[in-house]
Amino acid sequence: MKIAVLALMVIFAACKKDETNNPTPSGGPFVAKVDGTAFPTTDAKLTKAKYLSATKTLQIIGQPSDQKEGIILTLLNFDSGFTSWKPGTYSFDPTNITAGKYLASAEYNKWNGSGYDQWFNNWDNDKTGQIIIESITDTHVKGTFLFNAEKKLPNGSSDPTNVKKITEGAFDLDITKL
Repeated sequence: MKIAVLALMVIFAACKKDETNNPTPSGGPFVAKVDGTAFPTTDAKLTKAKYLSATKTLQIIGQPSDQKEGIILTLLNFDSGFTSWKPGTYSFDPTNITAGKYLASAEYNKWNGSGYDQWFNNWDNDKTGQIIIESITDTHVKGTFLFNAEKKLPNGSSDPTNVKKITEGAFDLDITKL
């Protein structure tokens, strides 16, 4: 009997998932990696998807409870509004803007002790970026994202040598319509 119990304990221990080897929490409402490091676990009150009807903009915001970092994804539709957002890939290519389709952009913000340093995608230097909507309803959106962003300088320009690479991003959020 002792051997059988010991064998079961060994089997259960071997089946236990090792979370230390998985830096991105699974099943979270918003996850990503910043330069290969897991973005902090987001706060449910601060992480949201919202649709702003006045501007036809879908924003997806991920932020931890300490509010020291944030990722904001923006999809601005030039068509008829919310119903135009469908599952698909929305690339950060400015030709979509000039063609009158949509604008897809993103930013990463990090607290520096006295304010936020900001990194934005810059189409002139690097078009890397996309938001993939896997599913969307009137009340929920799910998808993935990645982008490169350049640090914004005090004069409003960007520093192409200071780039944050945001990878393995995913969201699964209820939508608030405003």
